[in-house]
Amino acid sequence: MMIVPLPTWLLDILLATNLSLAVAILLVVLYVPDALAIATFPTILLLTTLFRLALNVSSVRLILLQANAGEVIRAFGNFVVRGNYVVGGVIFLVLTIIQFIVIAKGSERVAEVGARFVLDAMPGKQMAIDAELRSGAIDGNEARRRRRMLSRESQFYGSMDGAMKFVKGDVIASLVITVVNILGGLAIGVGQKGMPAVEALKRYGLLTIGDGLVSQIPALVLSTAAGVLVTRVASEDPDTPLGEELAGQLFGMPKALKVASGFVLLLAIVPGLPAAPFLILAAALFFIARTRTRQLEIAERRAATEPARPVVQGARREAVFVPIVVPWSIEVSEDLADELDDAPDRPGLRSEALALRDVLFAELGVPFPAPRVRVAAGLPARHAVVSLFEVPTKILPLPAEGVIAAVRDATADLLRTRAGDFLGLAETQRLLDELEQFAPATVRNVVPKPVSLTLLTDILRRLVEERVSIRDLRAILEALASLAATEKDPLTLTELVRAQLRRALTFKLTRGAPQLGVVLVDPTIEDTVRRAIQRTPAGAFLTLPPAAARDVIASLRRAAGEASAQANAPPVVLTQPDIRRFVRKLIESDLPDATVVSFAELLPEVTLRPLARANLAGIG
Repeated sequence: MMIVPLPTWLLDILLATNLSLAVAILLVVLYVPDALAIATFPTILLLTTLFRLALNVSSVRLILLQANAGEVIRAFGNFVVRGNYVVGGVIFLVLTIIQFIVIAKGSERVAEVGARFVLDAMPGKQMAIDAELRSGAIDGNEARRRRRMLSRESQFYGSMDGAMKFVKGDVIASLVITVVNILGGLAIGVGQKGMPAVEALKRYGLLTIGDGLVSQIPALVLSTAAGVLVTRVASEDPDTPLGEELAGQLFGMPKALKVASGFVLLLAIVPGLPAAPFLILAAALFFIARTRTRQLEIAERRAATEPARPVVQGARREAVFVPIVVPWSIEVSEDLADELDDAPDRPGLRSEALALRDVLFAELGVPFPAPRVRVAAGLPARHAVVSLFEVPTKILPLPAEGVIAAVRDATADLLRTRAGDFLGLAETQRLLDELEQFAPATVRNVVPKPVSLTLLTDILRRLVEERVSIRDLRAILEALASLAATEKDPLTLTELVRAQLRRALTFKLTRGAPQLGVVLVDPTIEDTVRRAIQRTPAGAFLTLPPAAARDVIASLRRAAGEASAQANAPPVVLTQPDIRRFVRKLIESDLPDATVVSFAELLPEVTLRPLARANLAGIG
């Protein structure tokens, strides 16, 4: 084409092919799941650019020699710009500016940055592949496949960075060819054929503008395809085309569409603006928002009521091994599905569960994770199950009224009892990170020395197991800063920290009252417990004989019952500091609601009012 002259009919076919090929490439780019699905695009871009330049040479030859370049160019010169070469020239310049300054320039920059980032990330990705291979997460074949994909990715973005230079060069070449074509047409028309300058400019100008448009439009389409490809983020679902993904994300927020509809509706009443188009657009946006809202509600309701799919025997599937379980969840029977979501007159169970998490954090300082609340198929009617770490822990038969309150209260009691299970190394580190923003010196001077993260987690867990709030983590760390220098036993440190928190403990028990009703422990029982404490290098243990343990528990249970009857509240057992934790351990199964405190954990200004005394008289 660059050397051999082409007949006009063949040039028409090739120009139509060029335009069709550009549109086809753009559509293919819109449907690919990721950039590597069309890794040959840089080569395609180069070949189509050369093909288009070759067509420019052939069309210029026909325009200058015959003043006729076929029906396609004539149609673009006459029909598209209505035979006005001035209008055609302006349109050509506008398209050229759009392609050169906006699309080509932006695509080139994106390709350049993408290539740089891909190359910078290659060593880390290679090490990640090697680490997964060594750990056994992937086999050798998968490792080789990932390395090949990584190599292809780097080559693709490097090639795209260079290929975009061809696009910019093509724009400049088209502009220069158009100017040369007009000047050459004027020279031939006026100098060789004796035409008036105006007639020569009109004839050759229209053909040149038509040639420029018929070349520039496919170039613009291909530049757009290149921009879409380099700015595309790989889809999670490889079967999702770009158009569907764009629609899903753009129209995925009905509230935003409703606000946009209201804004467009306001524009319709602005004086001077035509109302009809804005009203139509406002109605369309509102209709889309309403439709999308219904779709989301149906999908959410279906997900809540859909039972788990049974595993088909013999079905092949890719194994997924994730060592993570849901920390806590609430499942209700199918007849209670409407209780999950908010209603105009009451919050739903999901909202109540999230609010409960906040209440328990304020009470205990434990960062409970968000719960999973859903419908479970197979549960009896009006029943709920509270699971901790995917183990059903409490089955709740529910009343006809007050379902949400019943589930909330039962879940709150369970979480208070098992709060220590939700406090691990990760949760402790998270609390430390939050505290470090406000008290960095406190955190850095305590953790990891003299208190390791493991030791701190153990102490905090022991505190919350007895429902002692750890929200004042700063006070706990400051107490440990001095205590942990000489003491390393977590049990002893926990007792010492409790004494440092006596102000908070006293207020929790008295609620600001000047008196506190307590159960006193007879010195005989205290001596019995003290003599049974056996200290070993592994720690201190209570080795109380079974008969003596039964007698002590019976005496404490009797005294606690008397105190509860008088105070109409859970009993508070008062002991000496050295045996407090052993007494608590002794009665925690029989008296789970009882609080065991020592004299060192109460403020001296509180007046103690004995409600009962635990002794061995009449026991056994």
